[in-house]
Amino acid sequence: MTNTILLDTFKRAFFEAPSRTFGETYVQEILYRILGDTKYSGNDFDALRGNLKGEYKAVRVVYNKSKRAKTIYEDVMNSVSIGNRMASLSDIMTGQAVGNCQNIKLDNGTFDFDYLVYVLVDNDGFHLFEISGTDMTEFVKNNKFPNWCDSHGSKEKGRNGQFPITRDNIQWHMNTNYIKSVSWIDIMEISKNISLAPNKKS
Repeated sequence: MTNTILLDTFKRAFFEAPSRTFGETYVQEILYRILGDTKYSGNDFDALRGNLKGEYKAVRVVYNKSKRAKTIYEDVMNSVSIGNRMASLSDIMTGQAVGNCQNIKLDNGTFDFDYLVYVLVDNDGFHLFEISGTDMTEFVKNNKFPNWCDSHGSKEKGRNGQFPITRDNIQWHMNTNYIKSVSWIDIMEISKNISLAPNKKS
Protein backbone atom coordinates (compact mmCIF):
# COMPACT_ATOMS: atom_id res chain seq x y z
CA MET A 1 0.00 0.00 0.00
CA THR A 2 1.28 3.45 -0.90
CA ASN A 3 2.38 5.51 2.07
CA THR A 4 -0.18 8.29 2.57
CA ILE A 5 2.42 10.86 3.64
CA LEU A 6 4.57 10.07 0.60
CA LEU A 7 1.58 10.40 -1.72
CA ASP A 8 0.47 13.70 -0.16
CA THR A 9 4.01 15.07 -0.48
CA PHE A 10 4.20 14.07 -4.13
CA LYS A 11 0.76 15.48 -4.91
CA ARG A 12 1.39 18.84 -3.25
CA ALA A 13 4.84 19.31 -4.81
CA PHE A 14 3.47 18.37 -8.23
CA PHE A 15 0.57 20.81 -7.86
CA GLU A 16 2.84 23.65 -6.69
CA ALA A 17 5.36 23.33 -9.53
CA PRO A 18 5.98 26.43 -11.69
CA SER A 19 3.50 26.71 -14.56
CA ARG A 20 5.76 25.50 -17.37
CA THR A 21 7.16 22.63 -15.32
CA PHE A 22 3.66 21.66 -14.20
CA GLY A 23 2.12 21.68 -17.67
CA GLU A 24 4.89 20.85 -20.11
CA THR A 25 7.28 18.70 -18.08
CA TYR A 26 4.92 16.90 -15.70
CA VAL A 27 1.38 16.68 -17.08
CA GLN A 28 2.34 16.51 -20.74
CA GLU A 29 4.86 13.69 -20.30
CA ILE A 30 2.42 11.70 -18.16
CA LEU A 31 -0.34 12.15 -20.74
CA TYR A 32 1.83 10.50 -23.40
CA ARG A 33 1.87 7.37 -21.23
CA ILE A 34 -1.83 7.49 -20.37
CA LEU A 35 -3.09 8.18 -23.91
CA GLY A 36 -0.45 6.38 -25.96
CA ASP A 37 0.34 9.55 -27.91
CA THR A 38 3.85 10.53 -28.98
CA LYS A 39 5.65 13.83 -28.69
CA TYR A 40 5.27 16.21 -31.63
CA SER A 41 8.62 17.13 -33.16
CA GLY A 42 8.28 20.90 -33.26
CA ASN A 43 6.63 23.76 -31.41
CA ASP A 44 3.31 23.94 -33.24
CA PHE A 45 1.57 21.11 -31.36
CA ASP A 46 2.10 18.91 -28.31
CA ALA A 47 1.29 15.39 -29.47
CA LEU A 48 0.77 13.00 -32.36
CA ARG A 49 -1.73 10.16 -32.60
CA GLY A 50 -1.02 8.55 -35.94
CA ASN A 51 -1.39 11.49 -38.34
CA LEU A 52 -3.52 13.52 -35.94
CA LYS A 53 -1.96 16.57 -34.30
CA GLY A 54 -2.96 17.25 -30.70
CA GLU A 55 -2.78 20.05 -28.19
CA TYR A 56 -2.65 19.45 -24.42
CA LYS A 57 -3.79 21.86 -21.73
CA ALA A 58 -3.44 21.35 -17.97
CA VAL A 59 -5.69 23.21 -15.54
CA ARG A 60 -5.22 23.36 -11.77
CA VAL A 61 -8.50 23.26 -9.85
CA VAL A 62 -8.24 25.66 -6.91
CA TYR A 63 -10.57 27.15 -4.33
CA ASN A 64 -11.69 30.71 -4.92
CA LYS A 65 -9.96 33.31 -2.76
CA SER A 66 -12.10 33.92 0.31
CA LYS A 67 -11.89 37.71 0.34
CA ARG A 68 -10.47 40.60 -1.64
CA ALA A 69 -7.57 42.47 -0.05
CA LYS A 70 -7.55 46.26 0.18
CA THR A 71 -3.76 46.71 0.15
CA ILE A 72 -0.69 44.86 -1.13
CA TYR A 73 0.34 44.20 2.46
CA GLU A 74 -3.01 42.67 3.29
CA ASP A 75 -2.94 40.58 0.12
CA VAL A 76 0.54 39.25 0.92
CA MET A 77 -0.33 38.46 4.53
CA ASN A 78 -3.56 36.70 3.57
CA SER A 79 -2.01 34.68 0.76
CA VAL A 80 -2.42 30.90 0.76
CA SER A 81 -0.14 28.66 -1.30
CA ILE A 82 -1.73 27.02 -4.31
CA GLY A 83 -1.06 23.62 -2.78
CA ASN A 84 -3.30 24.57 0.14
CA ARG A 85 -6.02 25.73 -2.25
CA MET A 86 -6.21 22.40 -4.08
CA ALA A 87 -9.88 21.60 -4.70
CA SER A 88 -11.94 18.87 -6.40
CA LEU A 89 -14.50 18.65 -9.18
CA SER A 90 -17.23 18.57 -6.56
CA ASP A 91 -16.04 22.01 -5.41
CA ILE A 92 -16.47 23.36 -8.93
CA MET A 93 -20.00 21.97 -8.93
CA THR A 94 -20.82 23.86 -5.72
CA GLY A 95 -19.21 27.09 -6.94
CA GLN A 96 -16.34 27.01 -4.45
CA ALA A 97 -13.65 26.45 -7.09
CA VAL A 98 -12.90 27.11 -10.73
CA GLY A 99 -10.54 25.96 -13.46
CA ASN A 100 -9.50 28.12 -16.40
CA CYS A 101 -8.23 26.54 -19.61
CA GLN A 102 -5.98 29.12 -21.25
CA ASN A 103 -3.75 29.69 -24.26
CA ILE A 104 -5.78 27.70 -26.77
CA LYS A 105 -3.94 28.53 -29.98
CA LEU A 106 -5.91 29.84 -32.94
CA ASP A 107 -4.80 30.31 -36.53
CA ASN A 108 -6.66 33.34 -37.91
CA GLY A 109 -9.54 32.56 -35.61
CA THR A 110 -9.72 28.82 -36.37
CA PHE A 111 -8.44 25.70 -34.60
CA ASP A 112 -5.65 23.96 -36.51
CA PHE A 113 -5.22 21.03 -34.12
CA ASP A 114 -7.00 17.74 -34.79
CA TYR A 115 -7.81 17.19 -31.13
CA LEU A 116 -7.56 19.04 -27.83
CA VAL A 117 -6.99 17.22 -24.54
CA TYR A 118 -7.63 19.34 -21.47
CA VAL A 119 -6.96 18.00 -18.01
CA LEU A 120 -8.43 19.19 -14.73
CA VAL A 121 -5.82 18.45 -12.08
CA ASP A 122 -7.36 18.36 -8.62
CA ASN A 123 -7.14 16.77 -5.20
CA ASP A 124 -8.23 13.41 -6.62
CA GLY A 125 -5.94 13.23 -9.67
CA PHE A 126 -6.25 13.92 -13.41
CA HIS A 127 -9.64 14.27 -15.10
CA LEU A 128 -9.19 13.97 -18.85
CA PHE A 129 -11.41 15.65 -21.43
CA GLU A 130 -11.02 15.56 -25.21
CA ILE A 131 -12.64 17.29 -28.18
CA SER A 132 -11.80 17.26 -31.87
CA GLY A 133 -10.85 20.46 -33.64
CA THR A 134 -13.84 19.98 -35.96
CA ASP A 135 -16.32 19.63 -33.10
CA MET A 136 -14.83 22.57 -31.23
CA THR A 137 -15.09 24.73 -34.36
CA GLU A 138 -18.77 23.81 -34.75
CA PHE A 139 -19.56 24.35 -31.05
CA VAL A 140 -17.89 27.76 -31.05
CA LYS A 141 -19.48 28.78 -34.35
CA ASN A 142 -22.94 27.91 -33.03
CA ASN A 143 -22.34 29.41 -29.57
CA LYS A 144 -22.58 25.98 -27.94
CA PHE A 145 -19.16 25.91 -26.27
CA PRO A 146 -19.78 27.42 -22.81
CA ASN A 147 -17.97 30.65 -21.99
CA TRP A 148 -15.53 30.40 -24.89
CA CYS A 149 -13.49 33.59 -25.39
CA ASP A 150 -11.26 34.02 -28.45
CA SER A 151 -8.79 36.30 -26.71
CA HIS A 152 -6.30 35.99 -23.88
CA GLY A 153 -5.10 39.52 -23.45
CA SER A 154 -6.55 42.51 -25.26
CA LYS A 155 -4.16 42.32 -28.24
CA GLU A 156 -4.59 38.63 -28.97
CA LYS A 157 -8.17 38.38 -30.25
CA GLY A 158 -8.48 35.53 -32.71
CA ARG A 159 -5.04 34.14 -31.84
CA ASN A 160 -5.26 32.81 -28.32
CA GLY A 161 -8.45 31.68 -26.61
CA GLN A 162 -9.60 30.43 -23.22
CA PHE A 163 -12.58 29.03 -21.38
CA PRO A 164 -13.35 28.81 -17.65
CA ILE A 165 -14.83 25.66 -16.15
CA THR A 166 -17.36 26.68 -13.54
CA ARG A 167 -20.45 25.53 -11.66
CA ASP A 168 -22.59 26.68 -14.59
CA ASN A 169 -20.86 24.65 -17.30
CA ILE A 170 -18.96 21.73 -15.75
CA GLN A 171 -21.83 19.32 -16.44
CA TRP A 172 -21.63 20.17 -20.15
CA HIS A 173 -17.93 19.28 -20.16
CA MET A 174 -18.64 16.05 -18.27
CA ASN A 175 -21.44 15.04 -20.63
CA THR A 176 -19.71 16.07 -23.85
CA ASN A 177 -15.94 15.65 -23.58
CA TYR A 178 -15.04 13.59 -20.49
CA ILE A 179 -12.78 10.57 -21.12
CA LYS A 180 -11.62 9.23 -17.75
CA SER A 181 -9.93 10.01 -14.44
CA VAL A 182 -6.53 8.84 -13.21
CA SER A 183 -5.72 8.68 -9.49
CA TRP A 184 -2.69 10.29 -7.86
CA ILE A 185 -1.43 6.82 -6.93
CA ASP A 186 -1.31 5.86 -10.62
CA ILE A 187 0.18 9.22 -11.58
CA MET A 188 2.96 8.79 -9.03
CA GLU A 189 3.75 5.28 -10.28
CA ILE A 190 3.81 6.43 -13.93
CA SER A 191 6.15 9.31 -13.03
CA LYS A 192 8.75 6.91 -11.65
CA ASN A 193 9.44 5.64 -15.17
CA ILE A 194 9.72 8.99 -16.93
CA SER A 195 13.28 10.20 -17.39
CA LEU A 196 14.23 13.87 -17.27
CA ALA A 197 17.39 13.19 -19.29
CA PRO A 198 18.13 16.01 -21.78
CA ASN A 199 16.74 15.54 -25.29
CA LYS A 200 15.08 12.24 -24.40
CA LYS A 201 11.98 11.70 -26.55
CA SER A 202 8.87 9.88 -25.37
